[in-house]
Amino acid sequence: MIRVHQLVLPGLALFALTFCLACSEHNFVTCDITQRACQEDIYYRMLKLRGDGYDPFGGLPPMTVISEDQFRQQLEQEAATTQSHQTPLDKLWDKVMVLLHFTSAAPAQGGVDGGADGGTSGDAGTSTSAIDDEVTHIYAFYDPQSKTVTVISHPNQTGAAAQAENMITLAHELVHALQDRELNLKKTDFNTSDEYYAYDTIIEGDARFYEYLFTKDLCPLIPQCQSATSPAQELEDYWSHFDQLGSPLFAARALIYPLGSKYEDTAYQSGGNAAVRHAYAKAPARMVGFLVGSDGHVPSVGTGSVCPAPVALALAPTKDTMGADQFGALLVYTFLRGWKVSHDLAFATAQTWTGDFLRVQASSDYRTSAAAWRIEFSTPPPPAIAQALTVSGELTVTADKGALLITVSDSTTPLTWTAPTNCP
Repeated sequence: MIRVHQLVLPGLALFALTFCLACSEHNFVTCDITQRACQEDIYYRMLKLRGDGYDPFGGLPPMTVISEDQFRQQLEQEAATTQSHQTPLDKLWDKVMVLLHFTSAAPAQGGVDGGADGGTSGDAGTSTSAIDDEVTHIYAFYDPQSKTVTVISHPNQTGAAAQAENMITLAHELVHALQDRELNLKKTDFNTSDEYYAYDTIIEGDARFYEYLFTKDLCPLIPQCQSATSPAQELEDYWSHFDQLGSPLFAARALIYPLGSKYEDTAYQSGGNAAVRHAYAKAPARMVGFLVGSDGHVPSVGTGSVCPAPVALALAPTKDTMGADQFGALLVYTFLRGWKVSHDLAFATAQTWTGDFLRVQASSDYRTSAAAWRIEFSTPPPPAIAQALTVSGELTVTADKGALLITVSDSTTPLTWTAPTNCP
């Protein structure tokens, strides 16, 4: 995973040690990823797995090794910088994420690279406990700004199992370094969060798929590696363990890894490494295109066009107190799951997504926050969706033909929402 989009899954550890398969004979050994010889072994194995015809770095990409204390200082500095640059509109998005139950408390600082007006909040928290978790569970990361792979030394994590998990992480990060020779991993010109998630799904999915092949080789060296799996099965594991993925916003970030890996595996099965490369050119521009069910049905991506969400005129909206974004089908799915909609119903509904428009608003003093989210579908969502969303009384949901309008506010008085005149 690229450091700026870091991910640590409590209780799942990215399924690293359960990501094993029936493995073939090989001469692989576990090693210490802080050592150059180990780094080279992993790097050249990744070149072989990816079918690269040449070594673009002539050895290794730029590598550095830092201590846990150094990593902690870096995280604390990043958190302080992010906090100091947060605008009132950023804080408004954070408040709305809580109102919609995308996050369960004050969300993490920092943001998704994209979104029409700032987009959704980031994944990694800035609290001491969140930083502690990152220091403990992150073994390596790739920084597209410095073009460097950084390895964090964990002297207290010893043994074959710990080394194997470290090696799997480094293999993933080395794929990012190789990707960055072919793609622009610093891309930030996304118009919506949906576009960002779709782009990152193919980036992380590629790295995750080759991580999968690497783990297949490493499997016999990992204690208790018994389960047989595949990228498709890993995705099924994520669906069934959704309650372990954290908040719906965090869960969406977690799901892009197996979604992208399954997409790349499908390409690989049809034409090997060359098909994986070609899959980039054909990758869906919106997340709905990755929501392929077990029946193999690929949803229609469409244009994403949608009528804008209504406005609460009582809040006297201005460009400084109002923002908008398109979240896409994956965040619709995780949102529904967060409101206790079953996987089957949430997934089938998300597959029919054709567009959405999330508008956030605040009063001039930012004391009152509100949001209106219009989601359009190719077929009307079942009544059970609106029932699940309104059971607590926090959300107001209006079903209109093939659309849902969801509104929420922390206003002490009810708000009146005014729809655009050019929409039904």
